[in-house]
Order: sequence, then C-alpha cells, then structure tokens
Amino acid sequence: MRTLCALILLLLLLPSFAAAEEQPYPFDDPYRATVLGTPAKLRYQFAAPVLPDIRAIRIEGRQVPEVFEYSRDMNFSTALQDHAAPLIFVIAGTGAEHNSGKMLFLTEVFYEAGYHVVALSSPTHMNFVVSASTHGVAGYVPFDVDDLNRVMGWIREELSRECEITGYSLAGYSLGGLHAAFLAERDARTHEFGFQKAIMINPPVSLYRSVRRLDSWVTEENLGRTTVHQEIEGFIDRFSDYYLHAEVTDLDDDFLYDMITDFNLDERDFKTLIGAAFRVSSASMIFSSDVCLRAEYIVPPDRYPLKTATPLMAYARQAFDISFEDYLNEFLLPYLRYNDPTASRAEVIERSSLEYIRDWLAETKNVVVVGTRDDVILAPEDVRFIETVFGNRAHLFEHGGHCGNMMHPAFVRALKDVVKQ
Repeated sequence: MRTLCALILLLLLLPSFAAAEEQPYPFDDPYRATVLGTPAKLRYQFAAPVLPDIRAIRIEGRQVPEVFEYSRDMNFSTALQDHAAPLIFVIAGTGAEHNSGKMLFLTEVFYEAGYHVVALSSPTHMNFVVSASTHGVAGYVPFDVDDLNRVMGWIREELSRECEITGYSLAGYSLGGLHAAFLAERDARTHEFGFQKAIMINPPVSLYRSVRRLDSWVTEENLGRTTVHQEIEGFIDRFSDYYLHAEVTDLDDDFLYDMITDFNLDERDFKTLIGAAFRVSSASMIFSSDVCLRAEYIVPPDRYPLKTATPLMAYARQAFDISFEDYLNEFLLPYLRYNDPTASRAEVIERSSLEYIRDWLAETKNVVVVGTRDDVILAPEDVRFIETVFGNRAHLFEHGGHCGNMMHPAFVRALKDVVKQ
C-alpha cells in the first residue's frame, strides 16, 4: 500500500485552478510532459468554478462479492445548468474515476462551455466493473461500449426529469476517447441519442498497440536487470528523503512538481513512472474481474469468499506483474471464446482499434480529435492515421505528451472551439 499510494502522489498532480498570464506550454519532452502535466501556475483559470454533484445507480438484485460491498452502487457525477442546455457525457481514461483530477477539470471545461455535464468512470475502473459491467470482463471495447451505452440511457432518463436537455454529445480522454468514437458509431446505427458531437482527447488508435508500449516500460526492455518494484522503491526512498529535508508548508501540486523536477529524472525514469501508473490501473481491473467472475486467475479457489477484512496486498502485487498481453491471452480471450468459439485473437485486437471503424470515422464530420503529435501512447503510424482519417478535424499540438497539456489554456480553447462548431 505504501508503494502504490506514493506512486499515485508522484504521478497525479491534484488540479489547482489559479493561473497567471498565459505562457506557452513549457515541456517539449513528451515523457516529462506526461508525468508533470501542466504546472499549476500555467493552468486554465475558470471564471466561476463549479462543484459537481456525486450520484449513484444501483442495479437491484446484482450479485456483488462481499469484498466489494462498498462498491455496490455505480457512481457518477453531474454539473447541470440552471437553464435548457445540451448534455455531454464525459468518459474517463483507463482505470480513472468520474471525479479524478482530469475528469473534474473536463467537467468544468464543458460546463463553462454551456453544457449539462455527466462524468462517467472508465469501464476499466473497479467501481464500474463491480457495479455495472454485464460480463464482469473489462478492456474489451465492444463490451465496454455496450455497458456505457446502457448506463448512459439510465442517466438520461433520470436527468430528463430534472432539467431541460436540448441535445447530446460525447467526450472522453485516452481510452475514454476511443470509447466515445465507438459509442458515436453505435449511435449512428441505433439512433438512441443522436449525438451532435464526439470529442476524442488524446485517444489511442489501437488499444492493443498502446498498452504494449506502456507495458514495455516496466520490463527488461526499459529497466534492464532492475525490477519495476526495485525502481519504485527507489523513487519512494528519494521522495521520503526529499520530504524530510524540505521546508514543506503544504503537500500540494507545487511541492510535488518541485520535488520531481529536482530529482533530475531521465527518460528511462519517466517511462518507468508512466508504465507503473498504467500497471496500477490494469492490476485493479484484472483483480476486480477475477473476483467478480470467480475465475481463479489470481485468487485460488480455496481463498473464497474474500471478506472485507481479507488482506489483499499479495493479490495486488501479483496482478501488478500481469501484462495486458498476458491478460488478453490467459483471461480475456478464453472468456470470449467460451461465449463464442469462433472468436480469434486478431479479431479481438481489431475490434478495439479505430481502424475497425476507419471508413465511418473518415466520413463522419461530427467526430473530432484534440491531442498531441508527441503523445507517448502513439506510434508514428498512429499519428499518421489520425491526420489522414480526420484531416482538419484533428487538432494536434506539437508538444504535450499524453494528456500533459490538457489543462493548458490553449488546449482548453481548442476543446471549446470544437464543441461549439
């Protein structure tokens, strides 16, 4: 727990909305940008900050393991205008919750742009897996999209009794951006919402290719003979020493920013932090699926049922060491083949890629991309795909890494421009 909490402190800089006169985005190194994000003093300043309401949906009769009893309700958040307005659903990235730092920021962006806002956790987040997943298996885009669409229908029905909704749009960052595209394509066939706009923020082109890049940074390919656990423990020791000798008035994002910059981390270090952060999210997803299905992938059969007081760190560490490639081959694909023996590995990978709906994306003018050319989850061919398929609907900044410049004023202006077009 010490390792995981400290890693989160290192990576997730809490949003502070005080901003000075606009300056250019400061980092041209994509890995540094991904970890450090936008320094607090350079972030977009909201004219009238809004505090979203946290809500919940409960599926009656749903079987929830005792260890996850606290997560029986599916949580989401809303920020509603006091007048008639369009509604935008915002979908979180891999493993992120509806009220994470990035999601709170995006909620304010779209609320300030005049929208009712509904913020949804990623279908890969533990709460969503436990409380709302139909199959209990996350990370397969068609299943994730079906679950999101169903949940969005319930929320629409609830909110339509509270406020006047004049239309619907979608947005999502990272994996949530990929989900937004597939939700829009589904809706073009079913006409359930009639989405006016779908905004993809720093999306992967291929989920499989992107997670393989992230996974490679916590393996020998990046670390050499050192294990990722040893690397993280080294970061923790440095953090502890820095904290003890620093004049700390508040453990805020300014302190964390100063600390990380003072460490003089190199590219290998930043890659390790990014890859480890992804593994934390992936481990939570895999453990949640394993327990909900009682699949015995991580937890042996003689350890069930897990109780609320059951120590879980041994399982968390084991899940952390599972790559997405292993999860695909050993868990997800066997599950899919159990339901459909004809399912192939190539097809599963393809159906979680924008390439699967390339023709539709190319001809659909209300789907746009806002991102960066140096996004660390994209290979050069992925950037070319985005530029070729979306043309002038791709708004790509030169620098910013993966979501690193999302809180910078220039990026916010681009989001507001595309949502109003």
